[in-house]
Amino acid sequence: MVTQVENVMVGVRIHTEEQLLELLDQIVRESGRGDRTSREAGEYWADLLTREGHPLTTRLPDENLQAWAREGLLGDLHGSRVLDIGCGNGRNTHWFAAQGASVVGVDVSEKLLEHVSETLPASATLRHLDILRDPLPERPFDLVYDSGCFHHVPPHRRATYLRRVLPLIRHGGRFGIVAFASEAEELVDDAKMLISGDNAGGSSFDLTELRHIFSPLRVTESRRMRSDQPETFGADFLNVALFRCNGRT
Repeated sequence: MVTQVENVMVGVRIHTEEQLLELLDQIVRESGRGDRTSREAGEYWADLLTREGHPLTTRLPDENLQAWAREGLLGDLHGSRVLDIGCGNGRNTHWFAAQGASVVGVDVSEKLLEHVSETLPASATLRHLDILRDPLPERPFDLVYDSGCFHHVPPHRRATYLRRVLPLIRHGGRFGIVAFASEAEELVDDAKMLISGDNAGGSSFDLTELRHIFSPLRVTESRRMRSDQPETFGADFLNVALFRCNGRT
């Protein structure tokens, strides 16, 4: 590990927060798995989300979306503006569009987006971007949804994510998230991840942690994802949470 650290940002004296973040970014990039939220991970995600037999190749929407819509927790999606972060194969983007929303789906895999674009209605648009570093879509959105992106964000970049994503939500708007549940499996510790640069496949969060991380928002519901609902994607190793934005974040 000493050799790895000595090989990054040689000769740079760190005196700004951004330099520190860039150093940690580089340590993550040079690990075996790399940074799976960056553009460099595009090929990885294109392969994974088109791999025959993988559960995420499904075209079904997340179970919690169907439940939240049925219970009126998402408001009126018809005519609303939705951002789908890490849209992957577009399954949730397609569902939002089917509810009458105008959807912007963003992902780091250009190859995957090219494949997905052929299946989406006109009310859905796709953008190839890194949510942590690239220029963001024009705000505000009535709903910002993240199904499986946040738990791949390295620990040192979670504050970056919050600083960039939360202001995209309009006053009174909603933020929904799906993330690995530490109640099901405790994944890599933050300190160990930052030392090694290897996120071991992602971070897991219990419901209390999700509510704390997104505390600038007001929680509407937080629970485990259900795996027994027909015509939906569900996995009980995931937590879901829905929040409301009641003011500036």
